[in-house]
Amino acid sequence: MTAEAMSTSPVTVREATINVIRELGLTTIFANPSHTEMKLFESWPSDIRVILGLQEAPVVTMADGYAQATGEPALVIINGAPGLGNALGSIYTAARAHTPLIILGGQQARALLLGEPFLLAEDPTLLPRPYVKWSAQPSRPQDVPALLERAYHIARQAPQGPVFIAVPEDDWIRPAAPQQTRVRQVRGAVVPDPTVTTQLARALTEAQRPALVAGPGVDAQGARHALVQVAERLNATVYGSPVWPRGAFPETHPLFGGVLPPIQEMINERLQQHDLVVVFGAPAFTLFTMAELFQTAPMELDPGLQPRLPDTTEVIAVTDDPAAAAWSMAGTTYVCPPGEVVRQLLPLLEPSDRPVPPPQEVPPAPSTEDGLTQPVLFHALADVLPPDVVIFEELPIARHDFHQYVRIGADGGYFATAGGALGFAFAGAVGYALARPDKRVLAVVGEGSAQYTLHAIWTAVQHRLPVTFLIPDNSGYLSLKYYLRDQKAFEAGWALPGLDMVAIAQGYGCPARRVESIPALRDELRAALTADGPFLLDVPVGDPGLFQV
Repeated sequence: MTAEAMSTSPVTVREATINVIRELGLTTIFANPSHTEMKLFESWPSDIRVILGLQEAPVVTMADGYAQATGEPALVIINGAPGLGNALGSIYTAARAHTPLIILGGQQARALLLGEPFLLAEDPTLLPRPYVKWSAQPSRPQDVPALLERAYHIARQAPQGPVFIAVPEDDWIRPAAPQQTRVRQVRGAVVPDPTVTTQLARALTEAQRPALVAGPGVDAQGARHALVQVAERLNATVYGSPVWPRGAFPETHPLFGGVLPPIQEMINERLQQHDLVVVFGAPAFTLFTMAELFQTAPMELDPGLQPRLPDTTEVIAVTDDPAAAAWSMAGTTYVCPPGEVVRQLLPLLEPSDRPVPPPQEVPPAPSTEDGLTQPVLFHALADVLPPDVVIFEELPIARHDFHQYVRIGADGGYFATAGGALGFAFAGAVGYALARPDKRVLAVVGEGSAQYTLHAIWTAVQHRLPVTFLIPDNSGYLSLKYYLRDQKAFEAGWALPGLDMVAIAQGYGCPARRVESIPALRDELRAALTADGPFLLDVPVGDPGLFQV
């Protein structure tokens, strides 16, 4: 085809890209578009749904929740310079959770890139790194559809994660390539080596006191129920991986031993009672802090010793993340799909006659002498919570109390931040509900964490989503308060006086109520969990004191 014929092509890059979007099934798009994306949205087709968010951080996080609900990549369209900067915390969280996202970032027109135009994205492929698996900017306008198709496959490949493409604004209205982009089939065909599952089965059968660690990869790969059967055949305790970002084993099951704390000494204390520990679908292990940082005494000279697991416990890890395998503390690590390993283990295991480990103790009902506290709130929530509710939790200071009383059952779902950046649960719950409007979603988020992506309330209202926002309100970033020796000296750095979550929610059009009475608590929780559309419940709780992990 001649250059003259190509210049009169009736198909534009925009139209060719929309065709690829359809073929890939990316028909729900999360966006907070700016000027540099406007040409893409001209004559937008009615069969592709656009979910508008009011700021880029909740837009990416809503897409994260949507992708975790569907198990497929979600498409995000934002500005590639300040918009991408606003979204980096959410991209970081998606990367740590291995959520497949395709982010299209708007770039200025090609002719303007020699200067410094308004909304310029300088070095656009470098800005989101290292929190994207891959990033690109098309060398030619007609390459955009093929880059999108490539990005889709990269995002889906294990370990999954976000990818980024910067698209100059004028590319959308340039002629497309004469040949339509072919959408290829790229399917995961990696299966475990049979010798690996045979060795694991033998080791688990011969162990005296085996334990399993359930990571998010088990649930993401659909092997949650298979892991329950494996544990029951082995009579093995099952722990949740540290900073558990996804419920991979029912907390109500008698073999569940709780979530491992993200501190090396405390992990060792739990695991040293076992002679074999097998970790499925999680790093071995994610750490958050060091025990010595909780003391106020002078520190000793740094001995330079790296964290290590007990020498008396053999630890085997199964992960599909080669990078995690490279730094794992496990003595042996197999790089293969953890969900498939769990499924293939099941027929290799005979029911064990070893004693069943004792279940976790059920905590007594909390005292109400101190008024409305975190334990009182979570105990009441556990009493009224429907079994199939999907929970998004972000409680940096209250997580221990929450899991003490609210145990996720076999039919419920559970999601939390994988990387520590705040804001995931609030907007992630909205994204999940967009994918699964048949499920009630509960976002349990502190009033401090809620501020990072609270714009997502507006999106929940516009789509009348079944999301309940429950705010245990302690008027501060108390996880910071208890790291400090002199709390008053830094009070301005952690206190949040005068923050009215009810007024904020109502300002976005969301019904909301503040509950300060213990007798009314259960009725208010029931009403919030059965509301027609979104509802926010703000519950002031007392200062809980030093938090537990």
